[in-house]
Amino acid sequence: MSRFILTFMAAISISVASIQCVQAENLIKNADIAYGEYLAGECVTCHRSGAANDGIPNISGMDADSFVYILQSYRSKELENKVMQLVASRLDDEQIASLAVYFASLSSK
Repeated sequence: MSRFILTFMAAISISVASIQCVQAENLIKNADIAYGEYLAGECVTCHRSGAANDGIPNISGMDADSFVYILQSYRSKELENKVMQLVASRLDDEQIASLAVYFASLSSK
């Protein structure tokens, strides 16, 4: 019985991840890189280019799909970080996608 439950839960997790990936791809298709650049000012206050600073990762050059998934996970509080949850809670899907394509367009160096 418990083996069935574990298999079922794993299948659900994979399905949810697949749906989220498709949603991210659809959002990114309609994203506006210039709007992302406009919105990025708050992000770059902490997420500076170059090496990670005080445990804050560099987001320049980050894969757009991953960026969308991570921000949506902070917004839904699936990922824990009070500051990022607050920031992500103020962003809609269009803003997250625009930020994603903007940061993906930058060099990670």
